[in-house]
Amino acid sequence: MTDLLLTVLCSTSIAIILKINAGKKWSTIQLLAGNYLSATLIGLLLLLNNDTNSFEMEIIPLGLFLSFLFVGSIFAFSKSVILSGAALSTVSSRLSVFVPIVLSIIIFNELPNLYQTIGLVFTAATIILFYFSVRNPNNTIFEKEKFLYLIAVLIGIGTADFFMKVFQVNWESSAKPWFLFWIFGFSFLITFLLSIKERKNIDRSALLLGILMGVPNLFSSYFLIGALKSYPAVFVYPFVNMSIIVLTAFIVKFIWNEQWNFYSKLALAAGIVAIILLSLK
Repeated sequence: MTDLLLTVLCSTSIAIILKINAGKKWSTIQLLAGNYLSATLIGLLLLLNNDTNSFEMEIIPLGLFLSFLFVGSIFAFSKSVILSGAALSTVSSRLSVFVPIVLSIIIFNELPNLYQTIGLVFTAATIILFYFSVRNPNNTIFEKEKFLYLIAVLIGIGTADFFMKVFQVNWESSAKPWFLFWIFGFSFLITFLLSIKERKNIDRSALLLGILMGVPNLFSSYFLIGALKSYPAVFVYPFVNMSIIVLTAFIVKFIWNEQWNFYSKLALAAGIVAIILLSLK
């Protein structure tokens, strides 16, 4: 149970840190650079302390590709938190589980069960509710941007999760430490170069907050693996995803009094139902 609770706390803290950074209007790119710097260093320490690692050159290109997906997804997440709020953004990030399910159906011919089929229907309903929750009568570009970032978070994180499955199918688990190191290492390099391109002075506050965020960012996956060793996935995924949504929504409502309209509340509810159903086997 400790691993489960720590997974929820680590994942929730990422959304809260992004909310803090948005409120302070600090540099998002420098926040992400600090995040990937600390995650890379922690990953390197874990790598050095593990004697069973296997180094394979073939995983480097995949790690590079996924680093672009990681950076793009978390950047979209940070923008979505600013535009649509942390609660809806968290629903979108958790709902991304539908992407690897759909891709697995298409590529690996893994047919969904009844629960997952109904979950896909609820996913579609949630996406529609996303649109109604962020639109306004004037239909401005700004409101369209809200919806596009929510969808970008869903597709980006979901696609990255699917390629994790591709890795698991094609490589031994002993290559995983190196695989994660390349992902976080390349992600740091990308965000570092982007921060230089910004041509802004070093935003120490954003950088330090990012370094702090890198700790739960890495350990959310670390504790999730531990939880999956102790409990069946059919229990872990619904529990973790639903807990993250509820806890994030409660915190942002209590601290920032984040407002939700009628469609936002429906999207939150439909998203939770979809995640539970998609996780059942």
